[in-house]
Amino acid sequence: MHKLCYCKWLTAIVLSAFCHVSYAQRTLQPKEKRTYAVELLKKYNPEGWKILRQVDSLAFHHPYDQYVEGNTEFDVRNSLGTIVHEMNHGYASLLAGKLKPKDAQNYMCYYLGSDEYHLVKFTDVFPTEKMGRNIPKNLRTFRFDTYIYNPKESIALASNTLGIYGLMDEWVAYYHGTLTDVNMNCWYEENTPGNAEDWYDYFSNVCSAINAHQEFKFFCLSYLVYAQKYYPQDYKALMQNHELVETFLKVNELFTQLVKKYEKTKEKIFTDLRAKGVKVVEEDEWIYLNRFGAGNYLTEYKLLGKEMQKPAYQQMLQNLKGANKLAMHGSFGRQ
Repeated sequence: MHKLCYCKWLTAIVLSAFCHVSYAQRTLQPKEKRTYAVELLKKYNPEGWKILRQVDSLAFHHPYDQYVEGNTEFDVRNSLGTIVHEMNHGYASLLAGKLKPKDAQNYMCYYLGSDEYHLVKFTDVFPTEKMGRNIPKNLRTFRFDTYIYNPKESIALASNTLGIYGLMDEWVAYYHGTLTDVNMNCWYEENTPGNAEDWYDYFSNVCSAINAHQEFKFFCLSYLVYAQKYYPQDYKALMQNHELVETFLKVNELFTQLVKKYEKTKEKIFTDLRAKGVKVVEEDEWIYLNRFGAGNYLTEYKLLGKEMQKPAYQQMLQNLKGANKLAMHGSFGRQ
């Protein structure tokens, strides 16, 4: 996943000549950036640290400092969600290789937190872009061109070539990256005065990531709806892949809980800022903190949420839950 696609895509408005950062920005060497990232994750998102530790053990100290744009502590904090996102991709493939050394290319290992992972065997799939061509333009959100369909360039990402298995890999990675960004509120509370400019950085990171929940849920459901209609044999195999179905339901539950957690965190931050005299205004597209504006992007989030209330998507959710119940009662085995 490109850094641009994760948190630099928002065109945040800063209504002052510059943003005065009220905390230290010590310059770091590559090894120090790695060390600092680990320190932050151990304290603020242990699940992200577990992912880094696992990848390090399997890939002999992967240079994840490469995902930091810049050389300061601020740059590491700003890139922490991206680091975890990218390392989660490494986890998915490397652990599959460890567990299935002779057949790793046919598996993906999704990490869901609390030491729980799902080893999923691939079934036959079609490229995601076939489904993407049918998605109306008004539903083609920012990440659509990168992960789903862009006729002007060939998409070689796993989200296209591996069909729903690649989409699930991105959804899980975005969950862990977003969890990291959301949890960093504790760092701001402990290390900054908590002024408008401090929380501007926090919201800039979180708001650019959290709507990935709706996007990839929509992409996955759209893929299954399309498969049911045009690739019935592939669809049947997907729905009988218990580990895949279980992963979908689990990440949807976890991401939904994370969104609720963020909403509570956001309201607390707003309350504290207003108590300090900060003018706080939240709109669907922007969060304004005095002179500082961070992209909010609730318009897309609500648009996809409304779309997924339609019968086709709601029925597919029921199909997934039904398939999971059948598997749990032994009607068909795990892959």
